[in-house]
Amino acid sequence: MANREEDENMPLLNSETTPSTPNYEGVNDHEETSEGGERIYTRPEEHFTEPQHMGAAPASDSPDALRATGPTVTCRVCSALIHIEGKTRQHVVKCSQCNEATPIRAAPPGKKYVRCPCNCLLLCKAASNRIACPRTNCKRVITLGGATPVGTAVRAPAGTCRVACVHCQEVFMFNTLNNTTAKCPHCKKVSSVGQSYARSRAIFFFVASLTFVLLGIGVTLGTRHAAESSPVLYALWVVIFVIAILLFLRFVYYLTLKTSQVLGPL
Repeated sequence: MANREEDENMPLLNSETTPSTPNYEGVNDHEETSEGGERIYTRPEEHFTEPQHMGAAPASDSPDALRATGPTVTCRVCSALIHIEGKTRQHVVKCSQCNEATPIRAAPPGKKYVRCPCNCLLLCKAASNRIACPRTNCKRVITLGGATPVGTAVRAPAGTCRVACVHCQEVFMFNTLNNTTAKCPHCKKVSSVGQSYARSRAIFFFVASLTFVLLGIGVTLGTRHAAESSPVLYALWVVIFVIAILLFLRFVYYLTLKTSQVLGPL
């Protein structure tokens, strides 16, 4: 769990010599990069801009001249030219003008690039619906699909926290101010976020169940003689005790409900 939290808090571009990029959903990307030593190659013409040679420029062996003739790519943020000679095996490069990351290779299989409105470049699962920007001065929740337009970014509402599912250990976002159980979007199982919610609901249903049991006993003892002439009272006894049993089952459900761990605010 600690490694997963560290991956989420790391920027996409740690250094210009790192060929792999971290995942901001709490999922480690080392599985794709380490198995079988697989590398992804793309055709240079898909990502690189061929240098434009001046018509009558004399040949020169100076470092500036060699740099000008190397492969370049246009920054996706400020449109500045980024020289990528010697960096073609990286997935992203850093612009020296705006200090933002620009992809120069396709994302790893099953992943996709997403750029936050704050210009932070993120890498997430291709099937992800919502991701959170890791920058401390942003913290936007970006919606990638569904009813809202693709790429819409909104501020996370108050009370939104990162939660580690007790069933599958995956990390998801949940608003702790909602007085409900949490359903993990990964394994689809339900859990309580924090022990207070499940405990309070269990106490409520236990008290309600006990109340109906006492009510049923009182009604039964008080109407046992009248029930001989009015059989409808038997149905009333059954209804009261059935309600008491249902309330007791809810008490057992919340008593045994597993609790997911809150990792911290978003």
